[in-house]
Amino acid sequence: MNKKLIITIAIVAVIVVAVVVGLIFIIGGQKKELNLQELYTTISEKTPFSEMPTMDIDDSVLTSLYEMEEGDYAEAVGKMPMMNIQASMFLIVKASEGKLDTVKEKVETYAARQEDSWSRYLPEQYELVKQRKLDVIGDYVYLIIAENASEIEEIIRK
Repeated sequence: MNKKLIITIAIVAVIVVAVVVGLIFIIGGQKKELNLQELYTTISEKTPFSEMPTMDIDDSVLTSLYEMEEGDYAEAVGKMPMMNIQASMFLIVKASEGKLDTVKEKVETYAARQEDSWSRYLPEQYELVKQRKLDVIGDYVYLIIAENASEIEEIIRK
């Protein structure tokens, strides 16, 4: 091969690598924004949560049950059972900047405590807790404990 061809191939290779790296950076840098109020309404009305006696998960619940501090999260929505005979619940939390790992850890700790608690109580509810969905989308952490957890997860991930 002559030198001109080798130089041309090298330049094209560098350009291709730069474009690919740039695209990865651009795509990876975009954060998905979730409309929590819309998700709350959809999940509350179009899933079995519409038929269950539940209460909203508010700041006081996040503080007492999830041990979150005010600066850990920017926004949160969810429902939990009014009585301790059902494990079904959902929570979606937008973490404050730099607090995603903290929020995820606190939600994981809550979920582990729920699993431990239900392991000694109602077997069918314990199965729901074991099959929970807990994940992260951008700055959001969600936890779903429900018979239709996969369906609810799809609603969140749309």
